[in-house]
Amino acid sequence: MARDRTPADLIGHNVLDQEGHNVGKINQVYLDDNTDQPSWVSVHTGLFGRHETLVPLQGSQPVEEDIRIPYDKSTVKDAPQVEADRHISPEEEQTVREYYAEHGGPPVQSLAAEQEGRHTAGQGPGPRTAAPSGAPAEASMADESATARSGDTDDVSVTRSEERVDIGVERRESGHARLHKYVETEPFEETVPLHHEELQVERQPVDDPSAARGEGEMSESEESFTLYEERPVVSKEQVPVEEVHVRKRGVTHDEHVRGERRRERVELEDDEGEPPTTG
Repeated sequence: MARDRTPADLIGHNVLDQEGHNVGKINQVYLDDNTDQPSWVSVHTGLFGRHETLVPLQGSQPVEEDIRIPYDKSTVKDAPQVEADRHISPEEEQTVREYYAEHGGPPVQSLAAEQEGRHTAGQGPGPRTAAPSGAPAEASMADESATARSGDTDDVSVTRSEERVDIGVERRESGHARLHKYVETEPFEETVPLHHEELQVERQPVDDPSAARGEGEMSESEESFTLYEERPVVSKEQVPVEEVHVRKRGVTHDEHVRGERRRERVELEDDEGEPPTTG
């Protein structure tokens, strides 16, 4: 146990087991009569704070504002309990010492001498309920959401909390699109009828020389002809054939959202960890 921790530093803070789990809050501190240093503490273990469990501080270590003991939580929970707000008998003290010795604890000093003429931290002689001092301002949602009121009444009120899920939507860019016009070339093929001129020669024998045309002396002559033909001529012109319109439109679809949310669960148990019988 660190020697710079005063009894007032311990009251109201937590006792942690060897794995760091919370065992309970310190209600009383017992001092060694020779060294005036804390040697035992009592922790509330009953549901309504009617019982206390003694825990030896030998082998404990400070952890920030709390202390860690070399036992697990179940060992402390199963330790012999004593009535709160009264002196501890030597027989009860001996039973507690033997219990921790059987569960691997270091040898602890007797409480019999400590209770004779000794005081609880911040109190007069004998064990008393001490108000927590210097306790942490905040506690975890799981451990400290219950506000217990003990003393003249046995009523306990518990506030249970849970996380509420609010799902919204956000608008963000999903992509870009561009309307681009290209010029490309494609082949075409068509059949076009073409007309051309040819020479056709007819020969006809003359049966009656008197009826023959072109009488006269024999001489040389020449006649010329002009022949024509059609050839395909391709011409092009640009004409509009289609209009392309692009516009944005909103589309709505359903999407399944899955996640986790936390909530608190409240259970009632007795000193043995079992659900108590309720009327």
